[in-house]
Amino acid sequence: MSITIVRIAQFDGPNRFDPRPGVLAHLRAGRDASEVLRAALKDAAQRIGLVIGNLQIERRDTGDDVWHEVFFVTPNLDIGAEALKYVVMLLNAQHAGDDTWDADGLLWDLQKKRRATALPLPALQLIAEASARGIPTFMRRDGLIQAGYGARSATVDPAMLREHASAARAAGSGGVTPPFAQSAASSLLAWDRLGTIPVIVISGAGRSAPAEAFIARLRQQRNGVIAALAASFDAARDCLADPAAELAVLDLEPSDLLWRGLPVEQCTVSALLGLPEPLSSEAGSRDELARAMGVALLVTSPGGRAVLNADDPAILALAEYAPCPLVLIARSGDHPALRAHRAANGCTLFLRHTTVVVACGTSETTVLPAPGDDPWETLLAVALHVAFVEADTA
Repeated sequence: MSITIVRIAQFDGPNRFDPRPGVLAHLRAGRDASEVLRAALKDAAQRIGLVIGNLQIERRDTGDDVWHEVFFVTPNLDIGAEALKYVVMLLNAQHAGDDTWDADGLLWDLQKKRRATALPLPALQLIAEASARGIPTFMRRDGLIQAGYGARSATVDPAMLREHASAARAAGSGGVTPPFAQSAASSLLAWDRLGTIPVIVISGAGRSAPAEAFIARLRQQRNGVIAALAASFDAARDCLADPAAELAVLDLEPSDLLWRGLPVEQCTVSALLGLPEPLSSEAGSRDELARAMGVALLVTSPGGRAVLNADDPAILALAEYAPCPLVLIARSGDHPALRAHRAANGCTLFLRHTTVVVACGTSETTVLPAPGDDPWETLLAVALHVAFVEADTA
């Protein structure tokens, strides 16, 4: 029962499996290995001291092989991925009868790595306090902890907190502090000014030109507009870390949403403009990619807006999960979904010949594209503007 690792992905943000960071693996085996994988992963995590949760193992039998999709949440993604690799090597060694394989030595190495990379208790307490206050946090690429987004954010150095904890112990403060107690370093943050800024998430096919037009219009109207175009997960996080950002527009690559997750915990506007055609070899099925893109919809604030392309059935199917009012778009106003949404007094946009029509209930407004502009791209840019204005004034 040899097991082959086909792919391992680390989700640093909300993803199609869970709102929390986690590890995903695609494995191929000669037969169903679900139960032995589950037992070995739990045992290895316990021995390493790694916290894992929501362990999911789905299998698919193709006749020749059995494919396994393994997912679990963990606060330590690197060690989680290494633990999964260790488990596969362990099971393969057991299957081959290899008594020379040093299982204990590798486990010891993972234990040391886990201890070396673990955040100090005051840092965990700060993150827990931020969560209780509804303030998003994430680890930046420079190793700092960020609380909040953009101009409403602050950073803390875990190394400083580790020194703070060591000094407290040396001073003999004594006692055992509960992990979720308020950190002694809580006073380092001005909690009243921390929070989120308006974040607009755009993803899908044909989004680049409309996103640029929308951003240009926003910058004429507001200060502090920071944008990341065709952004990877890391580039989007860098944008959210910019202390000058009063509003962030994130034009996200669908493939990053599929394999890294969403870089934000909440947004004001989400816009899913359709699945790429054709799909890349890494994209999986249309439904998988739509689910990955749909995470942005799920984290849109109830007072926000979501733009969905009704011409793409996989995107339209996400409408029932929307926590906020929708702005539906299509090339034709005769699209059944647009007609129903408009009849319910919802906002829709469509093309009438080469004119963009913004229809909310019985009222209509028309926008004529500039000479040489693509009418559909104009429609997308107008839809982004309409959704933002509605969310901003809600």
